[in-house]
Amino acid sequence: MTATAIATAKPPARPRRQRRVARQLLLTAHVLVSVGWNGVALGQLALAITASVDDGIRHPAYELMHVFDRALNIPLALLTLATGILISLRTRWGLLHHWWVVTKLAITVVAVLFAAAFMRTMIVRAGHATADGNVHYSAPTAAIITGACLMNAMFITATFLSTLKPWGRTSRGLRASRSAGAHTPASAANGTSAPPTTRSFISTAPAGATTAGTSPPAVSTSPPENAGPAETATPDHAGDDGGAVITGKRPGPVSG
Repeated sequence: MTATAIATAKPPARPRRQRRVARQLLLTAHVLVSVGWNGVALGQLALAITASVDDGIRHPAYELMHVFDRALNIPLALLTLATGILISLRTRWGLLHHWWVVTKLAITVVAVLFAAAFMRTMIVRAGHATADGNVHYSAPTAAIITGACLMNAMFITATFLSTLKPWGRTSRGLRASRSAGAHTPASAANGTSAPPTTRSFISTAPAGATTAGTSPPAVSTSPPENAGPAETATPDHAGDDGGAVITGKRPGPVSG
């Protein structure tokens, strides 16, 4: 009876699958809210252009822009910022480790502040100015159109950054990469994987049989001291039963 070590594959960890699913759900939510925010900006641009060319619906257009701003623009802006930060922290990109992530974060923060401080103020002012039927109020019209164009330009730039991922790592990212490389095991640094988990079993192979991963026992070819020529054991060829070594004896002389 010989003990044989058999390598067994370690089953994938369930928490790792759960974390991957959580990241995918978070990424899906980020895409949905960011695309929705861009859609609101496109809608406000269309309404601003319509209000500038049609005096009959100028006030309703500004009021509808204000409704979009309160109901959709502010919540989608905050959700886009929050989900973007969470994705950066939970993935390998990091929040401040790559220049494209830093630039996209800056664009998102500027867009949130610009929408809250400038666009909302101009839309509310335009709605109040046209409430009494004064359709000749055109001072903020160009400013609202320009602001809506800038909002959409920032969204398009952020989309290109997410797709191309340019410019490499920041100094913080380089330090983190060097620190991670210094703590990497030698096997992982050389591109080799860690040995699989092994379990010991009792093999029922016959004595003298070779098992996988072990060398066959050496066979002595020197005869015993009290053995005659007829009792000398000589090794035969290995059979097909897992490398078992078969020994035999040459027949001795027949005595008459």
